[in-house]
Amino acid sequence: MTTTPHRRIVARRVTAAEFSGFGQAIELLAGGTDVVTTHGAGWSDHRSLESVLGTPGHLGLTIGSAEPLQVAAMERHLHTKEALFCAGAPVVVAVADTSGEHPHADDVRAFVIEPGDVVILDEGIWHSACHGLGSPTPYYWLATADDSIADVWAPVTGGPIEVDVDFANPAIPDILTQAARWGRSL
Repeated sequence: MTTTPHRRIVARRVTAAEFSGFGQAIELLAGGTDVVTTHGAGWSDHRSLESVLGTPGHLGLTIGSAEPLQVAAMERHLHTKEALFCAGAPVVVAVADTSGEHPHADDVRAFVIEPGDVVILDEGIWHSACHGLGSPTPYYWLATADDSIADVWAPVTGGPIEVDVDFANPAIPDILTQAARWGRSL
């Protein structure tokens, strides 16, 4: 059952500057001071210069439903950072930097993560699962998993939030071309 949203936001393409309040965003394919790039015959490799977690990590794969995305609850991890990255097609994630036991609707922002992008959520950042653009989409996460710690999903105060992906928005340049390149039709 879908609930009428109390607030509507537009997902923006993730950039280091836009994401800085929630953690770190690295555009691996763009290179730069945070990326080490190597090349060989028929391949190129791009990795983060520094460890993204600072602790041993576990790799997971989640399949997020297609947008439209309605965020009624979010989770956070107080014991680990969490890296999110695409498995081959763009995804949308909602985040909030709210202290306390529940994320607040006024703090929620949403970002499109494209192949080659990595976001590293700081400890304590509220976040939704990632969701695909137009179809269910798998994505990877890297975090320190501890089965003795329960990850709680808390309702969004003042929510739910409806997240739109505005394909005409200049903040998401070329997203239709990108989606087609990664095998998605929107």
